[in-house]
Amino acid sequence: MDLFEKVEKLVQKTGCSYEDAKLALELTDGDMLEAVIYLERQGQTAPQGGTYSTRYENQPQYVPIAGQNQRGPQQTDWEAGSSKFKNFCRKAWHVLSTNYLIVKRKGELMAKLPFWAGLLILFGSMTLALILVVVSLFFGFTYSFEGEKRDKMQEANKVMDKIQRAAESAREEFRK
Repeated sequence: MDLFEKVEKLVQKTGCSYEDAKLALELTDGDMLEAVIYLERQGQTAPQGGTYSTRYENQPQYVPIAGQNQRGPQQTDWEAGSSKFKNFCRKAWHVLSTNYLIVKRKGELMAKLPFWAGLLILFGSMTLALILVVVSLFFGFTYSFEGEKRDKMQEANKVMDKIQRAAESAREEFRK
């Protein structure tokens, strides 16, 4: 290997300048290992392969890991939490929009309210809403649920049927 090739290789391995590499080789009579040791002692070598640390530092040589935010772990936790909350809200809205409270009187449809509307009425004036439901049961109104999850709706409708039968028997007792 001639001097030029050795200088090139030394520059590649140590990250020093061509002048420093040539000087080191001349001082060590062309011995590559001795030249590297000489450059290290002079502090003229750059670390190869990057640095390693457990501490987060925002430096350009760090490559972000897929899914990790460059702003740090606290921001990543916040974003993960807000993403979970957004997904929960989406699912809740879907359930509240695709399931309905059906109000009938003598078999005729009086109202078909999405759950979100029923909740607004209930939370708007819970006492008044409960009184109206109880009184309406005595006047022959029936309540049932419709929606995507038919098995869960059937369980709720069974409960509503029991309440309606109790209201009918109370109404019959009142008439007597």
